[in-house]
Amino acid sequence: MKVFKKYFPDVVNWEQEEVKVICPFHTDTNPSASINTSKSLFHCWVCDVGYNEEQFISRLNNIPIKDAIKLLDNYTYEDEWTVETGRLWSNIDYIQRVKELGFSDEVINEVKLGMLKDKDTGKIFLGIPVFYNNALVDVRRYNIMKYPGVSKVMSNEGASTGWLIPYDMFLDTKETCYIFEGEKDMLMARTQGINAYTLTGGAGAKPNNYVLGAFKDKDVVLCYDNDKAGREGMYNVYLAIRDVAKSVKYINIGNLVKEEKEDFYDFIVKYDGDILDFYSEEPLDFIEKEDEELKTITIKKALEDNIIKKPIRSIVTVTSEFSNAYTVPTIVEFKKVASKGKNDVMLEGEIIRWYLDDKNIVQLLELIEVDAKDKDIMDKLKQFAGIPSSEPYVKITQKDLKTIYKSTVVDKDIEGSLFSLDLYSFSKPNVGGQYKIDYKIYPHPTKHQKVVGISTNEVAINDSNNYKINKDLLNKFKKEGSIEEKVDMLYQSAKHHIAKHLNFNLWLMCDLVFNSILDFKYGEVMRGALDVFVLGDTQTGKSETTSKLVELYNFGHFLSLKTSTTVGLIGGSSKIDGSLCNTIGAIPRQHKRLAVLEEFSGARYDFIKTMTDIRSSNELRLSRVSGELVVPCKLRMITLSNPINDDNGSPRFLNTFPNGVMPLMELIKSAEDVARYDGFLLMPKVAKRFNPFENNLVGEPIDKKAYIHKINWVATRGVDNVKFEEGVESYIWEKAEELNELFECNFPLFATTTSKKLARFSVALAALIMNTDESYENIIVTKDIVDYMTEFLKGIYDNNVFKLKDYADEYKSYSLCTDKDLETLQQMYGRNATLFSFLNSCSRTSRANLCSVSGLDNNKFSIIFNKLIADKFIRINSDYVYPTDKFRYAYGHIDKSLQLDAGTMVS
Repeated sequence: MKVFKKYFPDVVNWEQEEVKVICPFHTDTNPSASINTSKSLFHCWVCDVGYNEEQFISRLNNIPIKDAIKLLDNYTYEDEWTVETGRLWSNIDYIQRVKELGFSDEVINEVKLGMLKDKDTGKIFLGIPVFYNNALVDVRRYNIMKYPGVSKVMSNEGASTGWLIPYDMFLDTKETCYIFEGEKDMLMARTQGINAYTLTGGAGAKPNNYVLGAFKDKDVVLCYDNDKAGREGMYNVYLAIRDVAKSVKYINIGNLVKEEKEDFYDFIVKYDGDILDFYSEEPLDFIEKEDEELKTITIKKALEDNIIKKPIRSIVTVTSEFSNAYTVPTIVEFKKVASKGKNDVMLEGEIIRWYLDDKNIVQLLELIEVDAKDKDIMDKLKQFAGIPSSEPYVKITQKDLKTIYKSTVVDKDIEGSLFSLDLYSFSKPNVGGQYKIDYKIYPHPTKHQKVVGISTNEVAINDSNNYKINKDLLNKFKKEGSIEEKVDMLYQSAKHHIAKHLNFNLWLMCDLVFNSILDFKYGEVMRGALDVFVLGDTQTGKSETTSKLVELYNFGHFLSLKTSTTVGLIGGSSKIDGSLCNTIGAIPRQHKRLAVLEEFSGARYDFIKTMTDIRSSNELRLSRVSGELVVPCKLRMITLSNPINDDNGSPRFLNTFPNGVMPLMELIKSAEDVARYDGFLLMPKVAKRFNPFENNLVGEPIDKKAYIHKINWVATRGVDNVKFEEGVESYIWEKAEELNELFECNFPLFATTTSKKLARFSVALAALIMNTDESYENIIVTKDIVDYMTEFLKGIYDNNVFKLKDYADEYKSYSLCTDKDLETLQQMYGRNATLFSFLNSCSRTSRANLCSVSGLDNNKFSIIFNKLIADKFIRINSDYVYPTDKFRYAYGHIDKSLQLDAGTMVS
């Protein structure tokens, strides 16, 4: 009951079996909770929760049960602080000295300042109590008398640092919290009306485990002294709470004071500072730098350098999960219930507790994935607690059971690395997710010393939360002038990084993919990530251009479809050590990033089919015995391929095909898959080479640091960051219809979704040339951007290689029927009614069948057959003959009553 009595000091009738109290877990004005004093249990009838004292402390302070129990072990909850406050107010001279420091009576009472007297020396100190849930856990002694040889501020002997003063007020507040370096600054700030706090231990202190959870969902502003220790102290606190607090910023006190080491107290007292001037100082964001105490390194580096059993921090991607989960206690209590003899180690009634924490975390490996019986596990736990396994009459109670999950992780930015690590963690990571993990590497004691990792903290990475816009770097991609001039400036920069002979169309098509936005709103929220196919003859720069763009942006990954398995690319399930392991492949690991798929001509059919499903749903679905693993898989894609070789394995070139449709359909085969691509680019072999040493580059290259910052800017743009100028969305639809008029045919790249594809390209171009508002947050799409993209698309499809317009015109000629076509079929029908009736009744047939049905000899049939082909009434494909739309329309509109002798063509 010691916790409840301290936390609810207003309760006076503790001798009753049930007492009513105010619930701290919801807004409560009338007592809606009660405490059963005989069982020491708290219950709230509104929240419908019940807690013992350990659980109550855990919930109240947002700390683990383990820390709550340690707190109860370490603090008596019996210390009082009433004598000291009375002593302060009764000593008129001393209280006057305290007030002369500038502290108000309200703050002196609020923080419960007191006066302490040293029994040995008689020296008196200002006592600043450290309360935790109304329990006294430390007292800070402030030397306001300035005794020589005595520290300015001291704590109780053996007290831990990192407590918050005043903690209980911090726990309840919903306002922005200002944390100052010392108690004097905090007291002065509270006197000025600031919601101020401080940490015990000075500039070097960080929140301890008991108060860290209280930062959850709080906005925090740090304001430390104007010196190196203060700046470093603020940054260390930022590192400690950034993943817990809602926001963490700081105020540079150096803007308000002049001298080194001056602080907020000096600002108020020495400079007669106005609190409004303090509030006018804009809180600043911390600039991320490597944590010197625990730098981020790769798994690969950690293993190569044999960093074993030491704290490591890495950024990883979770590639697989194991189906089995395990449970371990984090607290085990050993109570000696009886004594057997003099050889016993424990005394009767003695309690020893074992805690699983960061220092002994490796011990969990001996409690899971082993075939030991319960007794063996109990003996192992005794051993961990330093109790002989033969110790009799020991009651063992396991508390705070935690689930252990097993997964496999790889380095986030080292794709294709052979270095992966089995990781045990207390929370279940999402397959495909990226995390910053704090962990240690150990040899597994029961698995032949296999190297594994044990994580103590995992933080999901959200790029948009960590990214901060640097306008100076982004400005390098901006240029005044026309769209053509802006694009050319970027093209010239790219040539410096890629090659002097860089093909403009290839560069622009690929760079647009890098700069495409994952999602934006065009009428409705839709996919914005571009998915393009580049088909080119060998040695036309496809791989060179895309690989150097990947390197330049430090973004994306190359994958060979010819040498990789479908499981390696997509994922699958397998059994490892008796546990089902579900692994995702290289493509879903690039979620929200970019993949370059090389050698499409060597891809397996099952891979192409799976990719169709992924493109449709933006998810990877792996079927398992226990259900379905669904992993998000939305990414930008560039597919590279050469034309399929001939039957002898010799290469074929694009200029040997009648148009670009034929080599593409040989590769993709399915019209449905063609429609899912946003664009195609054909790269024929170079007809004329030039000497690169005689061709000088122009313009200035943009540095790689700017490119990396730019791609992070692109990656962090969301749906709300894409804006269309008024009327542009409708204009995109109009320009899309213009493209459909030119290119729509049975090669279904252009159709009802053309406007969406044009919108994706237009947004990507706006991002590429940094067409933004003044904040640099939002991308602005204008009509001239749409015009540029429309003309670019016309150029890559209507040329002497792709010939898509010619192909579309030819396709349309099989559907359009003129009066002259009706007259021609009418004339032919009279003597060939049976042939035409048969042709109208089938969807396809053969030349031989038609000849047989016609009743004509081969020479006469050939005349009619060739005439039907020439006038587009039929088309042939391999051994088959297909009636066209023109034929069916004409057949339905001619007069079938006029029939003459068979075998004669009426001219």
